[in-house]
Amino acid sequence: MPKRKPLGVLDAAFLTLDSREVSAHVGILVTLSRPENAGPEFIRDLVAQLREATTFTAPFNYRLARSPLRKILPTWDVLPDDEVDLDYHFRHSALPSPGGQRELGVLVSRLHSLPLDRSRPLWECHLIEGLSEDQFALYVKVHHALTDGVNGTRRIARMFDVDPESSRLHAVWQTEPETTERIRATTGLRSRVRGWFHLAGGLGVAVGRILEDAVRPSDPAVAVPFRVPTMEVLNGRICRERRFATQSYPLERVKRVAIALGVTVNDVFIGICAGALRRYLTEFHELPQQSLVAGTPISVRRAGDDRGNAVALIIAKLFTDIADPIDRIKLVCRSTTLAKQKFYDLPQVVGDYYGLLTNGPFILQNIIGTAGRSRPPFNLVISNVPGPLAPLYLCGAQVRETYPISLLAHGQALNITVLSSAGRFNVGFVGCRDRLPHMQRLAVYTGEALDEIEAMLGLVVPELQEAK
Repeated sequence: MPKRKPLGVLDAAFLTLDSREVSAHVGILVTLSRPENAGPEFIRDLVAQLREATTFTAPFNYRLARSPLRKILPTWDVLPDDEVDLDYHFRHSALPSPGGQRELGVLVSRLHSLPLDRSRPLWECHLIEGLSEDQFALYVKVHHALTDGVNGTRRIARMFDVDPESSRLHAVWQTEPETTERIRATTGLRSRVRGWFHLAGGLGVAVGRILEDAVRPSDPAVAVPFRVPTMEVLNGRICRERRFATQSYPLERVKRVAIALGVTVNDVFIGICAGALRRYLTEFHELPQQSLVAGTPISVRRAGDDRGNAVALIIAKLFTDIADPIDRIKLVCRSTTLAKQKFYDLPQVVGDYYGLLTNGPFILQNIIGTAGRSRPPFNLVISNVPGPLAPLYLCGAQVRETYPISLLAHGQALNITVLSSAGRFNVGFVGCRDRLPHMQRLAVYTGEALDEIEAMLGLVVPELQEAK
């Protein structure tokens, strides 16, 4: 009988999103260049080594327990190594050589559209060869019930090495979590009751502030859940199939703009996404007069916490109704600053449950079937995931670009996530195939929005522009 492990409340909530059209997994795409001195057998040997990695660390050995209460109180079965079928979870694929970014994007779009098998541990890893310029790729997808973007990215990064000469190989399913000891709750009944009262009070304060802003906003830049324009193209019902597009440029370009405007890198990112959305939606005559609103995840993970999900959402206006890109970014900064301040002013005890409070309405809409048919709490998710700062290698193969690939659900047909790593700013766009035609244009417009702001600020640097 396998050992059992309970799911956190937010982890279990992500399981409820799964349906015929919604698969609540997240992914990451890593492109690598083969070592200069590598022979034709390099990929074959790498695949063979990965197939020999037949031990599994948590959560890659977690499978949903088959119990009568699994829909109400789901738990994980912690499987022994010999019960995890590696031949199923690790797959070797090839594009017709030489495959370009378009062909890779088409394949990853299809892979990301397919649901994970709930009778097995909820993850897959694909090694894809056949790319042009002697490159290959790794695509990993994991159910959101097992991990959030920040924790998942850290785990995948441990598969690689900072030493280009290193031959060490750790399969992603063998990487250790950053911490191995959970924060333990106080076990005394009196202490637990006191904690529940503090939590209830803190959540009451949070809800009260949201309602207060809904009735009488403290600032025009404050975004309020459900006070958003309803758009069929972004907030209707979705299909199973996905579109995936990418954009990448030097992180230094974004930093220079942030410094010049006195805002954060994340504010610049949200601002150029807003500019791209304004242009994209205008082409389809879908741009609303009211500003779009984004849910932007923030990590609430503390040291020593190895939970699957420790993430909350703050709500920010995109000011897509503002034509001037610099004014727009400054207003975005105002909106995100106010949202973060309201969150950090809450009692610390609320932090662990704020994710359920802020994600809850969106998840509840999907559970009861009103998502995509009623007003959403926000129009889309725009997320920033920090990645490794140093260049990384896999048995001498250098990591070139790393793209995050997030989930969609009814009422949210578009997700834009950036992962900065080794001096690159890598943006992954995931959209519903039926709702968002020509989505690669949106990726192109995001890059051109950055070009426009640099030109307005006089920050065009030829060597950085050439590195796009």
